[in-house]
Amino acid sequence: MPDTAFPDYVYRPDLDLFTVRWPTHERTATAPGDYEALLLLPEARRTHRWLFDVRRRPYTTAAAARWVVRDWLPRAGALTPAPLRLAFLVAPERAEDLATDSPLRTEVQPSTMPGQPYILHAFTDEGAAVRWLLA
Repeated sequence: MPDTAFPDYVYRPDLDLFTVRWPTHERTATAPGDYEALLLLPEARRTHRWLFDVRRRPYTTAAAARWVVRDWLPRAGALTPAPLRLAFLVAPERAEDLATDSPLRTEVQPSTMPGQPYILHAFTDEGAAVRWLLA
């Protein structure tokens, strides 16, 4: 794994849900090594419902978002048994950044367009995120 701050992850067979929670540490929320390692986990391949909890992470950059949207998400979407549904659980401040930071919004916008091999949505409430994933 990339380092000792690698995110916690669990597959819940009762919900058919793969959950990843990032701890607080100094790197940006989008550490490519962490994301790449997740694609190798058998738990990630068992379901098409993924919940990524990045609430404890302070920020992400437009460049990191670009890598996730253009490189990582298409590969992740190709791994799952059905179209990937990915809920990002974000802190309210980060949700505001996604709405108001033009460079970040520009990079994230293509991930929400139809025709992707995944469906992505950001939430500030975990219950709403899980309900969306299970719908």
